[in-house]
Amino acid sequence: MLTPEENDLICRTDKGTPMGEVMRRYWQPFLISDELPDPDCDAIRVRLLGEQLVAFRDTNGVVGLVADACPHRGASMFFGINQECGLMCIYHGWKFDVNGECTDMPSDLPGSGFKDKVRIEAYPCIESAGVIWTYMGPKEKEPPHPNFIFNNLPQENVHAFRVPIYCNWLQSMEGNIDSTHLGTLHVDYQDMHPVDLEYDKPDTYPSGAFVRYNLAKYRYARIDVQDTSYGYRLIASRPTDNGNQHVRTNCHVLPYSTFIASPGKGGSVLIHPPTDDENCYRIGIQFRTDRPITGQERRTITMAGTYMESDGKTRKNREENDFNVDRWAQKNTILSGIWPFADQDYAIIETMGKIFDRTKEHLYQGDQAIIRNRQQLLKMAMDIQEGIDPPGTGNNNDIPHHLIHSVEKIIGPDDDPWFLEADAGETTEKGQRTR
Repeated sequence: MLTPEENDLICRTDKGTPMGEVMRRYWQPFLISDELPDPDCDAIRVRLLGEQLVAFRDTNGVVGLVADACPHRGASMFFGINQECGLMCIYHGWKFDVNGECTDMPSDLPGSGFKDKVRIEAYPCIESAGVIWTYMGPKEKEPPHPNFIFNNLPQENVHAFRVPIYCNWLQSMEGNIDSTHLGTLHVDYQDMHPVDLEYDKPDTYPSGAFVRYNLAKYRYARIDVQDTSYGYRLIASRPTDNGNQHVRTNCHVLPYSTFIASPGKGGSVLIHPPTDDENCYRIGIQFRTDRPITGQERRTITMAGTYMESDGKTRKNREENDFNVDRWAQKNTILSGIWPFADQDYAIIETMGKIFDRTKEHLYQGDQAIIRNRQQLLKMAMDIQEGIDPPGTGNNNDIPHHLIHSVEKIIGPDDDPWFLEADAGETTEKGQRTR
C-alpha cells in the first residue's frame, strides 16, 4: 500500500507537480489522426495534463496544439476559424499559427506592429502510427520522437483508437500490469471447456482459444518482475495440462505505456495519458509486423475498445448505468456480465473512485508488477525535483525503444521464461530479477 502523501505524489499531474513535470518530459499521444481529418477542418477541444487546449490542422495539413484561452482577453480559441494557415479568434480577429505566432491582428491600428509581440502558448506536434503526439516540457529537454515498433511500420499495419476513461490515469494503467485478473474478470463460461491441446507443446505460440482456456483453468500465475532501462518486464507463468508453461510477458515502458503479451507476429500497446487528475485516455495501438491489418480487424478492434454513444464522445457503458451489467449472464455466459471486453476493465477501475485510496489495499504476490511500478514512479517524481532526467529523456535517451516487444508462448517445464525474446537490452541474469 501507499501512504496518502505517496498516492498524491504519483497521481497528480498538473503543471508544477513533480509527476506532472515527469510526464511533460515525454511525447504525449492525445488524438487519433482521423479526429482532425482534413486541412482547415474544425478545431477540437483537448484536455491534457490538466491544461485546456485546442487542436487544429492548418491549411498545409500540419497539426497545431494551442492554449484554449486567447492571450488577448481569454476568449476560447475553440470557436476560432481555421483557415489560411492559422486559427482566428472570433472575438477580435487575432490569428495564430501552429507555432503560436500571431500572424494577423485586424482590430489593431494599421502599422502598429503589436502582433509581433504576442504569442499563444503552443506545443509541437508530430503524427506517427495514426496518432498525434505532443511534447509539453522544456524545449531544451525535448526527447527524440517516439520510436517503438509501431512507429516504424507501414500505416496499413497499424490501427489506433482512443477512448475516455473516467478516473485517474494510474488506476487505469495498473489494470494493464495486473496479470492475475485475466482468469476472472475476462472469462466466459465457454472458456472453461477443454480445447484441442495441439498448442500445448514447447516453443509454440498458442491460439486464442487455448489462451482463454488456460487462463480460465489456471487462474493464478507466478509473477516475476525484471527491471529494464525503459521500466520493467512482467512475466506471468502458468502451468498447462501437458505439464508445460504458459508464459505471458508484458513490457511496461515508463511512465504509462504497456506492451500487452501477444503470440506470433501481432502486438498491442495501451497508453494512458492523463486528461487531468480525475480522467485519462486509453489510447490503444494494434500492429502486425508481417502484414496489413484488414478492414474487418480494424472494425473489431475499434468496437471492442470504444463502445460509444452516437455523439462519439461518451461511452455507452459507464458508472451511471452500472455498465449495463447483466446479472443472468454473470451466472451463465460471462463472469463479469459486462460487454464488450474492454468495458470490463473500465467498470472495475472507474468504480474505485476518481483517485483510489491506496492506503486501504491488501496486496499479494500477484501484485508484484504493480508494487514495482509504484516504486519506479515515486523515484521518478523525487528524482526530477533533484534535476535527474526520467528514463528515456535528457541524458538517458539511448534506450532501444524500437526493439521492445511482448510475447505469449508455451515453453517446456524446465525452460526459463526470462530468455524469451529479450531483445531490448533486458538482462536474463537471475540476479537481476525482482520479486
